[in-house]
Amino acid sequence: MCRSFCGCLLTICVSLLLATMAASVTESAEPQDVVFLSKLDGTEQRYVVVLPEGFDSQSPVSVMIALHGHGSDRWQFVKDGRDECRAAREAAAKHQMIYVSPDYRAKTSWMGPAAEADMLQILEELRSKYRVHTVVITGGSMGGTAALTFAALHPDQIDGVVSMNGTANLVEYALFQDAIAASFGGSKQDKPDEYRKRSAELNSDRLTMPIAMTTGGQDKLVPPDSVLRLAEALKKQNRPVRSIHKPDGGHDTKYGDAIEAFEFVLAQVFAAGTASAAKPLLEFGAKPVTIVCLGDSVTGVYYHTGGRRAYPEMLEVAIKQAIPNANVKVINAGISGHSTDNGLKRLDSDVLMHKPDLVTISFGLNDMARMTEEQYGKNLETLVARCRDAKAQVVLCTPNSVITTGGRPIEKLKRFCDVIHATGQSLKVPVCDQFAACEAFRVKDAWGFRCLLSDEIHPNMDGHKLMAQELCHTITGKEVSLANVGPLQPALVKTKALIDGGKPVKVLAMPPFDGLIGPALKQLSPQATAEVTVWQTTGKSLAEIERFAKDSVRAMKPDLVIIAVPAGITAATEEEYFRSYSWIMNWSLSFGHQEWDCLVVHPSVVSPGSPDPRQALIRQLVKAQELTLIDRPSDDAASAEAIFAKGLKRAW
Repeated sequence: MCRSFCGCLLTICVSLLLATMAASVTESAEPQDVVFLSKLDGTEQRYVVVLPEGFDSQSPVSVMIALHGHGSDRWQFVKDGRDECRAAREAAAKHQMIYVSPDYRAKTSWMGPAAEADMLQILEELRSKYRVHTVVITGGSMGGTAALTFAALHPDQIDGVVSMNGTANLVEYALFQDAIAASFGGSKQDKPDEYRKRSAELNSDRLTMPIAMTTGGQDKLVPPDSVLRLAEALKKQNRPVRSIHKPDGGHDTKYGDAIEAFEFVLAQVFAAGTASAAKPLLEFGAKPVTIVCLGDSVTGVYYHTGGRRAYPEMLEVAIKQAIPNANVKVINAGISGHSTDNGLKRLDSDVLMHKPDLVTISFGLNDMARMTEEQYGKNLETLVARCRDAKAQVVLCTPNSVITTGGRPIEKLKRFCDVIHATGQSLKVPVCDQFAACEAFRVKDAWGFRCLLSDEIHPNMDGHKLMAQELCHTITGKEVSLANVGPLQPALVKTKALIDGGKPVKVLAMPPFDGLIGPALKQLSPQATAEVTVWQTTGKSLAEIERFAKDSVRAMKPDLVIIAVPAGITAATEEEYFRSYSWIMNWSLSFGHQEWDCLVVHPSVVSPGSPDPRQALIRQLVKAQELTLIDRPSDDAASAEAIFAKGLKRAW
């Protein structure tokens, strides 16, 4: 009964869609002809990209890749009026997809090794430019064949396939043999493994994504037999497949059949949740909702974000901003150094004991240094299964992007991200693509991306805010901005508690605030007593100040640290200054949850009007670390003592 109802509903929807499209088709931007140099052989290659109307590069987006037929080129699916091409363009425009049509080695491609390499490079380029969440590949004739071939070769790259009038078995296909041999590097006799590898029918177990295939019974150019067999094999494997076969049809697909194929696949792809959420994953309102974020040091609360909160805590802020009446509690279950192995061991005690409605899973930066991609994928599958057994929904998160290091090269990280996408697709689990969001930011603003990181791999609080925004969008379907959310107040929690309890405060302070902190505290509480240690900066380089922070601060276990790097202490490059200043703050904090208070005093408090070019950068770095900054207002000519005392009072 259910299948019959769904079938009727789909027929009605397709009929309505055809009527709607006939009346009005969404206009897209002008086609852009993109040139790139192949990483494979250095040749100049091309693809056409059409952005959807009103495109926002910061929003998640899906991509449709359209592959031309034998004898055509990249412009066929962009300009040709034939039904298959028109349906592809209109389906992409309707769903606000980026539409891409590559040459993939032009007129006689057949998705040989060079075309395959070009496709991978194009996908990499698209993901670096845009926040790509899903990719659907389509094509007609040779393009329909190539779409199936590429999906079978790289199921981790493709979320859905629409193949029109193609073949699924290049071992048995008899036409265009000279062109195919040139593309594959030899004939069937010379390269039998190449022909088998590129035959979708012989690799049906790899086709896990939704697929629609159109065929004609009278098609003599590309006979339908292999595609029909592939459809039956996929159905037996319980894969989402739609076979649209016209016994009297020839080597073309009519508009209505093409639209039906696209709508079947796109509905399946978007329902899988790997694209941006169209509606909330949970029902937010008066009923309490519990979310647990499981992960490693990027999830947990550590010095990178100021030691008081991280993206899970910011996620709760974001959800309440997106849905003001949400009764939501987000629990942080991130532990530094952990991998999916550790996550499995503590899943019951740290996650499931809270009876969560939803669990977010974010591992990878440690896994990539310790295990194979296969083991990583199996661990993710087990984590998902155990959460679902506990009646919790799941969102998988790709790790943030990084600056390449020896242990964590970005190319390897991309492969682990691919495992997450493949797992999400096969298990129908939503994926929050933090990596893609970071990479899109990097392409847009490389220095801005650098400013999201506390070190080579850990985001600072600005990075965590971006992650919380992404995760909020995946969970609620709503966009929010956390840019104006300031640090938690009051800032001097431990200092005040000690003074209120009649105990002395151990202070480590850079001059001149080693001499100003005692009197300033007494203004706040006459009973305050400060035991001050001077953190000497006179005659020191920025690197030497950083070294002292690393060697001494955590060992001292102070109650309050006051960082006040003077104007004029600089570094050779912006990156060098950024790194050293970040690590002065990092080493001035305890490793995990904040154990002592930390304030930063801007150089302008002591040196108003200083020409130091990096004063703006200091403000940015302190904000990104979510520490409290005592700064001089631009129109305030008060003394350093007065500015400091006011700032201390605000932090109180």
